[in-house]
Amino acid sequence: MPRFASLRRSFTAPAAVAVATAAVLLATAPTAGARTAPTAAADRYHHTWATDVNVRVSEADPNTCGRHPSVANCPDVRERLQPSTPFYVYCQGPGQVVGGNPYWLMINSGTTTGWMASYYVAYPDNRLPDVPDCPGMSGVSGAGASVAARNGRALGPYSVTAYETVNIRSAPTTSSRAFDKIRAGETRFDALCWTRGETVRDHGYTNDVWIGFTEGWASAVYLKGDEYAGLPADATC
Repeated sequence: MPRFASLRRSFTAPAAVAVATAAVLLATAPTAGARTAPTAAADRYHHTWATDVNVRVSEADPNTCGRHPSVANCPDVRERLQPSTPFYVYCQGPGQVVGGNPYWLMINSGTTTGWMASYYVAYPDNRLPDVPDCPGMSGVSGAGASVAARNGRALGPYSVTAYETVNIRSAPTTSSRAFDKIRAGETRFDALCWTRGETVRDHGYTNDVWIGFTEGWASAVYLKGDEYAGLPADATC
């Protein structure tokens, strides 16, 4: 993440942690087609009521997908979720109407990050409670995006600036697919939270913190600021 003028960052961390592993297992999935609220979701973990629900991105143009998610704008399917698979919801916003629901979710299933239609979440309302709006989406103001609380801690969006070009990846590891980048000197306003992942060593810095954006993860080694790239220490994913 940030570049020069950033503080030197070095600390010991455990092995890479799967970001979206649920702390509490979800209850038995409802019958396909049932639209009921989850009975044992931890924080912002949810599950789907349907089978083979597509988690979508656009490998060619992730920004277009993020501004207005739809089948056309997000043509690449990264994963197909099953009712037993818990996923973490980062943010929500308007996109293609599916089943009468106009909202889409940016999620992480533990193995991938992408967009899915909110219609398929096992929750009775179109909008999920305590989930912030995704900044940069059509109809959502980045400055006015709502801030949600998770265990009393504020989640983004926050702004970060890269001091060197850094890849945005599908998971907080250097071996995961890079499908976007933040260029040197560029400021992004859609940093949502941070997590610990693969330790990255570069330019004299060592850090295992990765910043979560609406389309993926970037190492905090390349972002300006402290070890959390300027995000609050409690803004954990």
